[in-house]
Amino acid sequence: ADGETSWHAYACLVLDLARQAGMQLKAGPADVAPVASSAYPTPARRPHNSRLDCARLRGTFDLYLPSWQVGVARMLSEMTGNPL
Repeated sequence: ADGETSWHAYACLVLDLARQAGMQLKAGPADVAPVASSAYPTPARRPHNSRLDCARLRGTFDLYLPSWQVGVARMLSEMTGNPL
């Protein structure tokens, strides 16, 4: 998908779209707090910047991917049976 996000922004969008679809939720986007990766140390070293770049795909095939938000909305729509 095109664009970039964080796990925090992803979670907020999922909750927002689910609420828009009429789902009853115990928490909303405002209830989600961002947490730094450093708060959860792991044995594996994680890169500081792990964004994927689609420029080569776009340049080679003239292919433009939809934004990640479109993919999330589609997934929720398929799961709930409600168009978003």
